Amino acid sequence: MPAFQPLQSSGKRKIDEPESQSRKRPALITGSAGSSEYWMVQWRNHQTKKHKTWEGDGVLVVEGSQATLFDTDGKPMGQAARPASLYEGLEIGVGGKDIGLECRTSRAEYLSGTCFGQAAAVSAPLVTSVGPSKAFAPLKLSTLPQPKPISMERKSVPLEQVDLLSAPCKSPTKENIISLESHWIANWRNVGNKKSSGGDAFVSHTGKIVTLTSDTGKRLSTLAWKGTSLQSGQTLYFGGKEVQLFNQVSLSDLPNQSGDVDVPTNQKSPALFGASDSVKKFVTPLSAGGVSPATFYGSVKKPAKPLHDPNAGGAIVMKAPTKEHTQKYNKKNGAILPVVLDPVIASKLRPHQIEGVKFMYECVMGLRKHEGRGCILADEMGLGKTLQTISLVWMLLRQNPYSGMGPVVEKVLIVCPVSLINNWKAEFHKWLGRDRVGVTVCDKEKNAVPVFINSKPQKVLIIGYERLRTVIKTLSACVPPIGLIICDEGHRLKSANSKTTAMFDALRTPRRIILSGTPIQNDLGEFHAMADFCNPGLLDEYSAFRRIYEAPILKSRAPDCTSKDTEIGEARLAQLMSVAKSFVLRREAKILGNYLPPKHEYVVFITPTALQVSIFSKLLQPDKLDDLVQGSTAESLALMNLLTKVSNSPILLKATADKESAGGDQDNTVRKQSVRETLCCIPERAQLDDMSLSGKLLALSRLLEHIKDTTEEKCVLVSHYTSTLNILEAYCKKMHYSYYRLDGQTPTAKRQEYVNVFNKTSQTSSFIFLLSSKAGGVGINLIGGSRLCLIDSDWNPSHDLQSMARCHRDGQKRPVYIYRFLTAGTIDEKIYQRQVTKLGLSNSLMGSASGSSKSDSFTRKDLRDIFRIHPDTLCNTHELLECPCDDQPTAAFSQPEPISDLDDKDSDSDSHKGFRVASQVSVSKLNKMDKAYAQKKREGLAALSEWKHISCIGSDNHKDIQDDILREIMYVPELKQKDSSQTQTEGLIAQLDTVGKNGIHGVPGGTISFLFQKTTEGAGSEDPSSAL
Repeated sequence: MPAFQPLQSSGKRKIDEPESQSRKRPALITGSAGSSEYWMVQWRNHQTKKHKTWEGDGVLVVEGSQATLFDTDGKPMGQAARPASLYEGLEIGVGGKDIGLECRTSRAEYLSGTCFGQAAAVSAPLVTSVGPSKAFAPLKLSTLPQPKPISMERKSVPLEQVDLLSAPCKSPTKENIISLESHWIANWRNVGNKKSSGGDAFVSHTGKIVTLTSDTGKRLSTLAWKGTSLQSGQTLYFGGKEVQLFNQVSLSDLPNQSGDVDVPTNQKSPALFGASDSVKKFVTPLSAGGVSPATFYGSVKKPAKPLHDPNAGGAIVMKAPTKEHTQKYNKKNGAILPVVLDPVIASKLRPHQIEGVKFMYECVMGLRKHEGRGCILADEMGLGKTLQTISLVWMLLRQNPYSGMGPVVEKVLIVCPVSLINNWKAEFHKWLGRDRVGVTVCDKEKNAVPVFINSKPQKVLIIGYERLRTVIKTLSACVPPIGLIICDEGHRLKSANSKTTAMFDALRTPRRIILSGTPIQNDLGEFHAMADFCNPGLLDEYSAFRRIYEAPILKSRAPDCTSKDTEIGEARLAQLMSVAKSFVLRREAKILGNYLPPKHEYVVFITPTALQVSIFSKLLQPDKLDDLVQGSTAESLALMNLLTKVSNSPILLKATADKESAGGDQDNTVRKQSVRETLCCIPERAQLDDMSLSGKLLALSRLLEHIKDTTEEKCVLVSHYTSTLNILEAYCKKMHYSYYRLDGQTPTAKRQEYVNVFNKTSQTSSFIFLLSSKAGGVGINLIGGSRLCLIDSDWNPSHDLQSMARCHRDGQKRPVYIYRFLTAGTIDEKIYQRQVTKLGLSNSLMGSASGSSKSDSFTRKDLRDIFRIHPDTLCNTHELLECPCDDQPTAAFSQPEPISDLDDKDSDSDSHKGFRVASQVSVSKLNKMDKAYAQKKREGLAALSEWKHISCIGSDNHKDIQDDILREIMYVPELKQKDSSQTQTEGLIAQLDTVGKNGIHGVPGGTISFLFQKTTEGAGSEDPSSAL
């Protein structure tokens, strides 16, 4: 009820029209006044919660033995028997509703409607009949004065008389409505089930309009008003807001609205309609020099300032928005604030990481030259891409260069391989703690995504690529929407038409970041797909990109290209690199030289065993080779896979045959016939842990034995095949080597645990870590191991590069030795040669090319060469280079001269397709074609000029090997009885020369025949001795 009410006038209201009395409904008087009671109450439906709340106001009318509840509109809500006693504060049930008695009111106020708070300020006496009536004179029983009864009626603002049984009263006249004006302090909230206050406001009633104004003077809403004057406690509805009036104030107490003229402070609020001049108006405390309600109830305005001090020592401040950027994105005209990286995490960053954070911030904020808000962070493995990304995410979740607009993003999605999910979570906890940002991991939990969407503290969702496909529709409805997408190992998005790439379109998030240490793996089409994912349309459609960039660049790298093709290709490559630099950042791992110990890399060529040579000969017989090459693509790929397994260990061939026979596959293909024929070569009692069957595994066993006996270092063994890991695991059990194994069958919850234990324990507890390149070859840190052996190679160079980068990372304390084992003269070398050629393309675009590699294409002749075995070579790759390092060990081999003796006529004749008569093909022409083919392969392998070449058989180069362990396991032939006239040194040299002339015949399998060596020193520059 109103807290302040004017006094009631004692005079009667004048009747405007003579017939108004006849239209009033006569009041019902069913009994004496003493038998009826009227109470103001609050009511609610039955509630079971602990803290109950009232839902509305009403009036309880008690007549005789019955109690009736009416709402504020006078409608009955329920009936019940009369309680034995009524008093203030009593709670009873009426008609299924709980009511609480507030105060007692009079019958007159009930009938007139004054108690409902919706009438004028002055009331009229109740009219009970239309004709004149005689005044009632009570009998005088005694001459003594009677005591004046104490009135229990509450004082209220008298309203217009309303008889519930008569016709409704006439609406106020137009003149009266226009003259109404009042101003109120109010409280508002959004309409809904949750009863929570939304804020303070002011309500102004002028004529037929009621205006809602915020405490800062902003006009929120207006309402057409057809009623009479407003009252304290009254509830109004403005659109979706529920407003409750409190105290009346003067016009001068209201805050100034935008565009309004200031009102003088001495202006008084007009008197209420119908109030007499003798009524004393309530004076607000403001008139006596109090505080303005706008100041008292309004929120404290804090000056806009950055979250962190940009002038503090060591502060890392991001690039300020440009004028064009401000006009486009600063829609609320807020103050421009400097964005400062959190000092807690900024102190942990290295210079190249600070540069990376600034680069990504400028890209996602649209401050770079290119159109779009995406980027590719293509740093090599081990440079801390995860830490840079976490720093950016933490900054965007809390800051914005424009004040008053909230953070730049509110939800972040990180997509990564499933093996890295827990690693990402651990990195967030490592750098930010567990309480600063909410991180949700979506692995196998079904409610992880709903928790992320509905929980405001959960800001980051980490999920795998495969799982994201199943929940992408749910995430697209996230509110607030996902503001940033981060794709770790983003080279998976190498195809624009793949389902993995297409699923991100449902999120419609413009800010996208790709993290990849190997952004280009095969061709420029993959780069276009990733660039289009980050910045759609930046490089145009792929058809146009291929016509403008890809085709001219590839044509310029062909051995037989013209000078014009070269000029065009180099110009297009320069233009593409210029565009790529705006959104691609690539740094090499050598910048960590000041922070990490040296890294020694070796490509180890190992001679095959006699069993392996015999199996290769049976599988690749000349009369069957043509059938294999001309067969189906699937058959050729299956044969490549089979040859790779034989290079690892012939025991895998037996396992493959057993698997096919168990499956009931009896197809008589050339490959399967060859497999069945070669099984007789494998010893019947051969065991899985027998390392002597394979040259690579025999050399590996000697390497592990020396490391175990002479050092305290630990080893990481990487393979692309779980069957190869099975052999290594069986050997570890046989030799009692402690080991951990991580592959696709390892539970996700155990993977990070194995990594942590391996990194923290000694050689005795964990000597070997068996790692599958597909399940754990990316993202994880195995700094506990200082020697890594790559058993087999993959056609995709990025897989091998990722696997070999697991040890030389932040936190490594020992010099790192990386060995890539290749079986000399077999398919292992062909795979490695193709990797070198592909990496030449990637380096040329990423800006780290040495300028040597200029060819990257393969012909059908190359594919045929894959199935050719060279059993008598020390290193087929080195022979293709025609490297003069034996004569000049410090000089890099020169680029081959272009073949100029092929005239245009021959070139034109080569373009004709179909069969040709053998007599028309000259020997000189075949020689020219062979020279062109050799030149092309030599150019593709030109990047190997950065490595030092060491022949381990037939020369005395062992002293050039920097690894003591490798030097110890080198093959040294037994000396024959030397001539008495020769010294010991001369006899050794003569013996080595004899071995060199006879090739590798007589050299046992598992012998290291050749080495490629490259060393990255701690100062960040390569060892001068590594150059040829």
